[in-house]
Amino acid sequence: MALPNEHRNGNVDSSTKGMYRASPAKLMMYGRGTSNQLSDVIAELGGTKAFIVTGRSLNEKTPVIRNIEKSLGSKHGGTFSKIGQHAPIQGIREATESMSKSGCDILISVGGGSPIDSAKAIAHNIHEKTGKWIPSIAVPTTLSVAETTQNAGFTNDDGHKIAVSDPEMVPKAVVYDGDIAIYTPMSLWTSTGMRSLDHAVELVYHPLASEVPTKRLCLEAIKDLFTYLPQSKANPDDADIRTKLFLACYSSLFPFLFKGGVGLSHSIGHAIGASYSIPHGMTSCLSLAPVVHFKASNPDEATQIARIIPYIGKQSTGSNEKDSHVVADAIAEFVVKLGLNTTLTAYNVPTGDAEEEAIASRALHGKDHKDFATLKQLVHSMY
Repeated sequence: MALPNEHRNGNVDSSTKGMYRASPAKLMMYGRGTSNQLSDVIAELGGTKAFIVTGRSLNEKTPVIRNIEKSLGSKHGGTFSKIGQHAPIQGIREATESMSKSGCDILISVGGGSPIDSAKAIAHNIHEKTGKWIPSIAVPTTLSVAETTQNAGFTNDDGHKIAVSDPEMVPKAVVYDGDIAIYTPMSLWTSTGMRSLDHAVELVYHPLASEVPTKRLCLEAIKDLFTYLPQSKANPDDADIRTKLFLACYSSLFPFLFKGGVGLSHSIGHAIGASYSIPHGMTSCLSLAPVVHFKASNPDEATQIARIIPYIGKQSTGSNEKDSHVVADAIAEFVVKLGLNTTLTAYNVPTGDAEEEAIASRALHGKDHKDFATLKQLVHSMY
């Protein structure tokens, strides 16, 4: 279906006019112990044997993968555990080869954004070679929310982030198990929670995000993230709180077919993440508050950002622009409350005009963008 220009370009008030295109995701299951029910999920998706994609730490330092393999029994057809941070292409190539030889007809990704995106990329690679799509099941252990999208980001041989996208790459099932989430280190857990907050805030002011379900769910996600992340930090072994945060992160990027970039904070995150080995969640700690301050000067975006005020327990000033700055300040304070880093300096990112230009150029895909000079100033404020 060809869309009217107003829907393609975003020149429309999303509260009164918009469109939601449903994702091909079939199942979301949550609750303690649900990762032990993966055999039933495989059967529901029409599969017979699953290949697990994960990272070294989860495989070697926790019982999570062994327990999942045991619960799968004869439906377990192999495990690849060498997926690294930012999903390096070499690991994806090796995993694709192993999966192709395994005889499996289902992929199960266990872990954070890198294993989940890697499983999507593996499915894409197999489709390129065979014309057949392998369905995947995502079992997240962080709050980065790669499990709801059709996009897969990975790092090529020269260190730059690239992506592939197709509706068939959306995991067909997502399983949220609070019991396995307790093995996730708290700094990783809270920083990826900030990634979820980044999704939710940027979609609230995104011109192409629909009012229902996207923006309404994002507002609720913001409230829950502000409520439960501090509780989880104070009670790291509480699997029920972790499950509540899984539901908040799912709401922050509820499955829908969405190709474009989420927003400026995400673009900056991609520009600094792989280049300086800063984890995805940590990039949101650095970029989100400055970007919201920046967006406050745009009346349309400020109107949307101001809607967040009651969801974070703040009082409206009566001005959308001022309310947007209140939201930005609250986000910055929240990062500090969670004990996370807030500056590029903390990650030893080189200072200077040339470095700021390089980051701004990567975020905007070139120096010719009309906002290049302004974004460079914004990057400068992140040191």
